[in-house]
Amino acid sequence: MLYKCTVHTIVYRIRHNGHRIAGTDPTLRVGIRGDLLLAPSLTEGRRLQARLLGPDGQDLIQRLDYAEVCQIRGEAMHITGTELVSRVSRGKPSKFRQSWLCVWDEAVALELLGRVRVDAVPGFSPEDDDYPG
Repeated sequence: MLYKCTVHTIVYRIRHNGHRIAGTDPTLRVGIRGDLLLAPSLTEGRRLQARLLGPDGQDLIQRLDYAEVCQIRGEAMHITGTELVSRVSRGKPSKFRQSWLCVWDEAVALELLGRVRVDAVPGFSPEDDDYPG
């Protein structure tokens, strides 16, 4: 069964290069308004693709492949997927996990985004070598 859903919404990207953005980071609070399109992927069979389209039908942000609606609660929807980012015109694109918070009211998003917490985990970078523990 083929289906397509388009809804005017505000999308907040929760990750950058696969890593969660902290709730204190101002870039987390940059919402992009457009038409959210959830539709079957043309090349991946039954998998979904999520896109945020502008009035001209062009992508406003990088689309999500292997998209999955994880949760719908109240006036917010959480979508996860994979972002394929190509830095050059030829070659294999990099794959990054991505999450979108989709809302219809900015106030709802700001309240939810304030709860996002990212804790640093010691031992994964040279700066953490002397971490007391």
